[in-house]
Amino acid sequence: MSISDDYSINYNNSAYEDIDDIFNTVLNATESSNNTSKPYVVSQVGWFAIVMYSIVFVLGVPGNGLVVYVTTFEMKRTVNSLWFLNLAVADLLCCIAAPFSIMQIALGHWPLGLFACKMIPSILLVNMYASVLLLTIISIDRCALVLKPVWCQNKRTVNKAYVACLVSWILAFALSSPAFVFRNTTGKDYGKIGCAYVFTSLKDRKQTVENFIAVFRLLMGFVIPFLVITACYTVILRRVSGRYNKSNKTLKLILIVIIGFFLCWLPYHVSGLVLAMNPANSTTYKSFQNWDIIFIALAFINSCINPIIYVLAGREFKSKFKRSIKFILKNALLEDTSQTLDSKKSKVHSETKNTEAAL
Repeated sequence: MSISDDYSINYNNSAYEDIDDIFNTVLNATESSNNTSKPYVVSQVGWFAIVMYSIVFVLGVPGNGLVVYVTTFEMKRTVNSLWFLNLAVADLLCCIAAPFSIMQIALGHWPLGLFACKMIPSILLVNMYASVLLLTIISIDRCALVLKPVWCQNKRTVNKAYVACLVSWILAFALSSPAFVFRNTTGKDYGKIGCAYVFTSLKDRKQTVENFIAVFRLLMGFVIPFLVITACYTVILRRVSGRYNKSNKTLKLILIVIIGFFLCWLPYHVSGLVLAMNPANSTTYKSFQNWDIIFIALAFINSCINPIIYVLAGREFKSKFKRSIKFILKNALLEDTSQTLDSKKSKVHSETKNTEAAL
């Protein structure tokens, strides 16, 4: 579909919608946008998405920021702390980008130019893939700890964890490269600028490429990681329940991990696949298009719950996390004497040793 076919539906000439289409004009919120005399009005769906992105930013930035602080400055660099640090960094960057989503929905167009149109969605996709890959690595690591504890004691090293994290980020950049290549500003001749995938250079292969990207992203960004995560926690549950016969608390945590991942990401991936596979003028396309920004915002919510599920589940880490909040506030509001500083250092040293032993 070209821009001239139906400008009121979309500002781009591509039927493909995905996570980074939060930077496109809010769909169906400007049904009369071809009449420039009428002001832009945010739809009810748009307002709901704004609330969701606001929650992501308000809760996710300080939450993930504190996780980064704790794992960087208050914990010895271990395999677990390295997993959590990289996961929190990926989630933090996604949360920091939430205001751009709010801005796009509120304004109804893309005001930041071509470079930002390419860069910001690409960064978001990098973070999305990095988070998914890191969650998968964490699941495999925990499964290995249960199945092969002796092997892990000898072979599970920080250096290998560094390599695994590096590979995850490299893969995330590679998987996100189509966004930087094909993203472009559109709709300049119609008074409002959008930011979207533009596949005009592919000509007859355009639809094939769109479908391939949608299916590939669904498999690599959700299906395969989800199957691995589910398999790992199923094995863990069976082994733990069989040995120790205490499944209630463990089962709840595992179910939260799997269900949370499933609920946050499945709607977004299904929506992207449906939008890629259906004509832009079809009823199915328009129905999913109306709710796509909600599905995307729901995926971003995962960046808020990840610290709770994966990091705060540990009793020792929760204690250190809470202590860190108090530590930051005291340093901001009080002028410490040398005696109180020595006391704090002693407390930090003691708690660090306890946490290291737990990890």
